[in-house]
Amino acid sequence: SIAPHRLPYMASYARYKTVLLLSLVLIVAGLLLTAFSLFSPLWQTAHMGDTDTIHEHGLWRDCVVSSAHLIPIPTSDEEGRTVESAPCRSKFDDSVIKEIRESMDADDANKREIQLHTFLPQHKAVLFFGVFTFLFGLIGIVIGICSPCFPPNSLLYVVAIFMTSACSLLADVIFIYAAQKSDNQAIVVDNIVYPHEIGMAAYLHMLSTFLFIFALLLSVIAAYLLITCGESRGDGCCARAGDYEASKSVNTWNSAGIIVRTCDRPHCTPFIVKDSFSE
Repeated sequence: SIAPHRLPYMASYARYKTVLLLSLVLIVAGLLLTAFSLFSPLWQTAHMGDTDTIHEHGLWRDCVVSSAHLIPIPTSDEEGRTVESAPCRSKFDDSVIKEIRESMDADDANKREIQLHTFLPQHKAVLFFGVFTFLFGLIGIVIGICSPCFPPNSLLYVVAIFMTSACSLLADVIFIYAAQKSDNQAIVVDNIVYPHEIGMAAYLHMLSTFLFIFALLLSVIAAYLLITCGESRGDGCCARAGDYEASKSVNTWNSAGIIVRTCDRPHCTPFIVKDSFSE
């Protein structure tokens, strides 16, 4: 049976596990949203009314479509040939780089729109911090899973989630700052001005940042609950010598010096220590 004085501590530990699990779920959800946003070309969009097309400017590829898709996926036609759902081109494609260089050298009237197809500093920043968002997020998940069996990990878990949130937030701030600059809010094509708007992928990335920050708050609460519940964690995975109560046991065969170590936890296994100097 469980001692009555330990019940409040075990209830606190149960709340800790609930808060920890919720924070882990939020981190996983945030990483999935981050992955979708990084692969999507919908970071900035411009609707060309005269041609009824949408120019999508992503981090590492651009598309020209008639309707917006979060992530364009190739499909197959009736003959089994692969057909792109949206004509997308990578910013790292040598032919694209060559075309951009030639257009810029020729002082093309549409050079601002052409420049958006290059790998701009804000794109590099988002991808750079995106890599570290995943790195710290995955490290945080591992530490969080291990923290119930090693309480100091709860503090490392807070640090890891803080770094995850910080990297994601920095990526958002840098991109939004660049997108709100006057020369990036509109593009000119054939002397027609089109508004250049922030796309769905950017908002998706902001949502992931919000989830990371919420997970950070929960990780702080979880660390507090784990530390305050002290030695009475309910699952027994971190049993220490101090968790056991010593008592003398005199058996019918007169085995003096035997000490039985017991514990109030449900999963504690009693063990016997025999004094080597006893008869």
